[in-house]
Parts: sequence; C-alpha cells; structure tokens
Amino acid sequence: MTTDLERARQMLSAYANAMQCTSSTLNSEFGRAVEAIAKLPSILVITGLGKSGLVGQKAAATFSSTGTRAFFVHPVEALHGDLGIVEESAAMLAISKSGSNEETIEFTRQFKQVSKGVVITLTEPASKLEQIADIALHIPRLPEIDEWNLAPTTSSITSMSVCDVLAICVQKSKGLTEEDFAQFHPHGTLGRRLLLQVRDLMISGDALPIGSLDASFSELIYEISSKGLGLVLLIDESGDYFGLLTDGDIRRLMERSQPPADLNARDCFRLSRRGGDLPSVTHGSASPDSKAIECLEQMQRDRITSIVILEDKRPIGLVRMQDLVAAGL
Repeated sequence: MTTDLERARQMLSAYANAMQCTSSTLNSEFGRAVEAIAKLPSILVITGLGKSGLVGQKAAATFSSTGTRAFFVHPVEALHGDLGIVEESAAMLAISKSGSNEETIEFTRQFKQVSKGVVITLTEPASKLEQIADIALHIPRLPEIDEWNLAPTTSSITSMSVCDVLAICVQKSKGLTEEDFAQFHPHGTLGRRLLLQVRDLMISGDALPIGSLDASFSELIYEISSKGLGLVLLIDESGDYFGLLTDGDIRRLMERSQPPADLNARDCFRLSRRGGDLPSVTHGSASPDSKAIECLEQMQRDRITSIVILEDKRPIGLVRMQDLVAAGL
C-alpha cells in the first residue's frame, strides 16, 4: 500500500514534470506578451473565474509589486458594473484552464470593445477563449494530481508559474532595479534594507552626548551618565568631531594612579588610547544619507557597535547596532 509520504513525493514529482512541460510550451508569443505589457501606457486588467481567479489575484499582486499597474477584476462583477475600471489602451490577461467558461469569454469580448487594447490569454491549447486573444499563452494539458483528476492543482501551479515569469520578465524589460522594487515594499525587509537611511534611526539633538576638548572630568561624567548612551562625542574648538570617550575608557582611567578628576577631556582621550599619540579617526563615522544597512555592514566589518554621523565634519547623530537590528535589518 502506498504511504502518504510516498504519495506526496509522487505528486511533487508530477509538479516538477509539469514545470518542465510548461517551459517547453512557451514560444515566441511569450516574448510578444512581455513587450506588450512592458510598453503598456495604461493598466493591466487580470481576470479569471474560480481557481483561475485566485491565480489572477496573485498575479495582479505580483505585477503591481514589480512595477506594472495591475488590477484583478472578477468576470461576473465586470459584467454587472465593474467594467467601468477599464481604461482606453488598457491590456488584459485572461486566465482559464479550459478557456471555455462563458463569463470570462464575455468579459474579454466586452473589454476589447471598451479598451481597444491588447488581450493576452492563458489557457490550455486550442481553447475557445484564445480565439479572442491578440496573444495566446498556453499551459500544458496535464492531469491534476488528485485521484479523480478534478481539483485544480497542476493547472493552477502551471498558470501561476507562467504569470510569475511573465511579471519578472516585464520588470527586467522595463529596467527596474532592486531600489525600484523596494519603493513598492517600503515596510518589507527589502524596503527597509534599501530605503532606510541612518538619519531615520540616529540619536540626535539634545539626546546626543557632546563635550568639548577642554571639558572637565566631572562634565564628561555628567554628559555620559545623563544621556544614557555610555559615551560622549568630543569636538574641537571649531566644532569638528575629534573622537569619542566611552564609560569603559573612564573606568580604565579611574584605575590608574593619576587622579582623573584633574584631567580635561583632551587628557582623558589621550590617556585612554593604547598608544601615546592621538589617533586619527579612520572609521566609525558616516553621513546622514548613508544607507542604514551599509552602516550595519561597517559595524560588523570593523567590530564596532556604533557609528558617529557627521555633516561637514561635525557630529549630528549616533547610530547603534542595536537600533539597526531592532529596525529589522
């Protein structure tokens, strides 16, 4: 007796074979469809009934998220008022396994009269629906994976796969970039990675701990503790960024014999360094327009946990690794 696991593997193998058959079914009509949608001056109306309608809804979402204005319109609703969404020069993608349901066929006819635009159909070969089409795409005529060859399964996955590759090829034809994609997904992970700038996350204004080089030890302690960030940014006489002191640097100074209360900020910075010379700042800073993900990569690369944000050499903010991680990068 065939087990459920064996049956599942057989069905997935049937899906894999269906993908190969779908690939072989594509012809020059697919290239025409890509060109027509990529050059579309208006909207792409997608329609379908039943499971084909669900595929169409997903296809509309995929096209919209990859830079093509697309709307799903139910064929029955279209024939009862929703035809008003159709614009002149709009295009249609009509999806139907058999290409024989009258609602989709009638909506397609009405669409051609209203829009005068291109009609693309996606059906099994030699369908009634494709006779209305300007461009006819096909899915292979294959059995569904259920025991009675009734439940829309294989036909749904092949239809969806053609819609997916069509949308991505259109995106490629239009020359859209990952930044464009991110604009359509501003709250998604990719959107955050590509759009979020450090100015959106940085600590700034009165919350930023800043001290001058001639500030006293007690002033440094107050600035570090009152702002709660565990550090203070030091600026020179011109207001330019000089370096930073952490609460760890202060603790190390207090362990030494020289009373730290007698030191100013410049002395504290010098004595907290491992070498005797004042080091130049070679990393740990960025501009407010920097991508947040680039700053996170810099922190990981340089093994630091915060980056000072500079504008015209002056510190205007601080971004911490914990803030970037909390933002979902």
